[in-house]
Amino acid sequence: MGKTNFSKRSLEKLAAREKRYNVFDSETRGLAIAIYPSGAKTFFHLKKVQGWPERTTIGPFPDLSVEQARGKASELNAKLARWKSDGYEGPSPLERRSPRTTLGELVADYADRHLRQTAKNPDQAARSANWMFDRYLASWRGRQLGSIRRRDVVGLLQSIGEKHGRVVANRTVELIRRLYYYAEKNEIYTGDNPAKKIELYPEAERARFLSGDELARLFRAMKKKANRDLVDFVNLSLWTGARRGDVLAMQWRDLDLDRMTWTIPNPKARVPYIVPLTEEAKEILKRRPKSSDWVFPSHGKTGHLVEPKRAWKQLVTRAKIPNIHIHDLRRTLGSWQAGLGASLSVIGKSLGHSSTQATEIYARLDLGPVRASVAAATEAMLAAAKKKPRQLSAGAAYHPLS
Repeated sequence: MGKTNFSKRSLEKLAAREKRYNVFDSETRGLAIAIYPSGAKTFFHLKKVQGWPERTTIGPFPDLSVEQARGKASELNAKLARWKSDGYEGPSPLERRSPRTTLGELVADYADRHLRQTAKNPDQAARSANWMFDRYLASWRGRQLGSIRRRDVVGLLQSIGEKHGRVVANRTVELIRRLYYYAEKNEIYTGDNPAKKIELYPEAERARFLSGDELARLFRAMKKKANRDLVDFVNLSLWTGARRGDVLAMQWRDLDLDRMTWTIPNPKARVPYIVPLTEEAKEILKRRPKSSDWVFPSHGKTGHLVEPKRAWKQLVTRAKIPNIHIHDLRRTLGSWQAGLGASLSVIGKSLGHSSTQATEIYARLDLGPVRASVAAATEAMLAAAKKKPRQLSAGAAYHPLS
């Protein structure tokens, strides 16, 4: 966010970027303009009211001139000042007439006021919603909520499904559905949800995991051209079964190598859980540099590595393993545990799954059988990859890539 003196010329010079950004007017309090990746520009008013930031869309530029936008923003400032002096009694001057709210205004409000305040990864969640909207719903940006009908959404589902694939089509309709639920909950809109109960395309549940032969090729590929960060990330993902984001955001303060445990403080389900570490995982961590709070540090905004997409793609291409995703590393551990006869409760605890029924079972388990199951699956994976690990019971560490 920055400030500038709004004029027709200065606003025309604001170029689109990879993600949406805001610029505030230096002359009128609360007046700002949002510049979307598509190049669209919309005036809005932002002011903290009773301790909460309240965003009110004013209208698109250049349909509205700078003078008109300043006039509307000044009018809102005056109404809010009077409402405050009256002790916030009576109707809010920020209440909008729902039939006139557009889908573009709604997604901006949803990203700023909902996702950025409630999502586990606020910036990523808001960026994802805005990207999907700009990519597949840009032509609907100016449509008022009450003008979108069920048949429109069904037609959109079919169109996107044919052009971009059924999964993308489903996710787009689900976004529309969430937007309308949000609008109804926040009294932005009171009509029907046009995406409600629309039958989506069937999706096959992904069940991909690495076989013994594929594990062997993966290990050989990592040994031939070792990127240490990638190698350690892949191995820790296999030996812990943790999600990509949790492994990359691992911090030394959450590790107890003496007790061989790793506490994941903020997982997807938002309920912290403990991962029992095997000797393989412990040895990888012992040789990682401790020059940062993070196990996988970087110079980026987060302080740690975020997404090794390119390096991963190069690795699996070199290993000649088709149709494999990073998340399949997590599924691999669970699949090998199941193949060795581990119970669903033990597998669930090792992977940090959560449900009411499962939690009651997990509460009665200690980490002993979980660690034994993970260690057995680890040894089986290594053996299947034609390695000869020493017995874990002897306390010896095996380094498949050293």
